Amino acid sequence: MKPLRHLAALCVPFVMVALAGGPLGCQLIGLPDAPQAPQAQLPQVPQVPEVPSVDMPAPPSVSLPSAPEKPKMDVPLDEDTEVCCLRSGPVEQVCGGSAKRCCTIKLERDACENQGGLWFHSVRGCAGAC
Repeated sequence: MKPLRHLAALCVPFVMVALAGGPLGCQLIGLPDAPQAPQAQLPQVPQVPEVPSVDMPAPPSVSLPSAPEKPKMDVPLDEDTEVCCLRSGPVEQVCGGSAKRCCTIKLERDACENQGGLWFHSVRGCAGAC
């Protein structure tokens, strides 16, 4: 009896696999094969269009700003006197020519400041600020 029970116990898993649809179960029961997925054709990848070449214009040349015009001096730089710096007002009348600004000793301090000028105690200070 005991060997018969062992034989039955060994056969039960095989019978269950056969009924559940194992590798041999489908043919034994007569189930139809699973349908196959249709073969789909993949679309063609479109060709990348050629990019036309673009001629880049040359960058414009950058010119540096010009240095400010030096003031017209009617006094030598090494002289140590008080000087008037004129940037507006009667610049052309006092300094002459087409000067836009000038350092001059022709005006006294009060007259310089009344005409919109700046008073400096040295010629070098006037030349640097005017």
